Amino acid sequence: MKLRVLTLALAAWGLLWSTPAHAWDELGHRVVARIAWDHMTPAARQHAIRLLQSAPPGSGIAELMPQTGTMEERQRDWFVMTAVWADMIRDREHAGARYAHADWHYVNFFWEVGPNGAPRDRPDVPRAGFMLDQMQRISQTLGSAAVPDSAEAIDLAWLLHLGGDSHQPLHNSARMTAEDPEGDRGGNSYRLAGLYPFNNLHAYWDSQVGFAVPWGDEDETESEYVGSIAQGIARRWPQSHMRGRLLPGQFEQWSREGLRVAQRVAYTTPRNERATMSYRHRAWTAAEPRLALAGYRLADLLNSRLGA
Repeated sequence: MKLRVLTLALAAWGLLWSTPAHAWDELGHRVVARIAWDHMTPAARQHAIRLLQSAPPGSGIAELMPQTGTMEERQRDWFVMTAVWADMIRDREHAGARYAHADWHYVNFFWEVGPNGAPRDRPDVPRAGFMLDQMQRISQTLGSAAVPDSAEAIDLAWLLHLGGDSHQPLHNSARMTAEDPEGDRGGNSYRLAGLYPFNNLHAYWDSQVGFAVPWGDEDETESEYVGSIAQGIARRWPQSHMRGRLLPGQFEQWSREGLRVAQRVAYTTPRNERATMSYRHRAWTAAEPRLALAGYRLADLLNSRLGA
């Protein structure tokens, strides 16, 4: 019950970790993948599981499958947990570390605050990071008979993760200021007061899900906790109300939406100060529909590529 321990500890102290998480943290990525699974067709789910079953030995993907529950539950939770794999393999000791790519997790669109106080793009500074390139590549080849299933399993695991990363606003932003003339690395160098995850803007946004939706008394397992968050988000932001926003294949548009959220909301908490409860509310109000969209867009993409 690792997630429960973490969320309870965070609720009590809010300052346990000394190293940063990576994009929505584990809980956020699992919630996005669960929303996607809940909105995938049976054929797409079956195809996704077949690909995961073909993952290369030693990649660490097979080991993510739960050992308890019905086969349907185990497959669902395997798919969901695979969304975290791309962060797990950042550990050089992980069996799948050879598949790690630090510069796939983000795209930095550089910008600054203009003289009138409005955000201003810096097109003279080339964007950094390969998140969009990889999402485009994978979306074009996933489900193709020309690609070995073992390679597609790796691509699927990456896509599940990048679908979440691309909707975390600060994975799309590099704000340039006098303090950060080369960009603030998605808010990582935008310091706040407090200990991690409250000590920088990026980590603050990564950790939002668990703080906004703590473990409930009715949640007996991690799977139930993740599922209850996903279902709650889907109720408040139903897919039927967001169909016009799916924008299939428009990955740069997905990211630029996140950039606008970063510009409009993320930086409204002062540097080197503790974020207020009012800011936490504004941040979650902006973040929650991003999580919903990430799940729906992933489901739409996987249904189109794997659902035939």
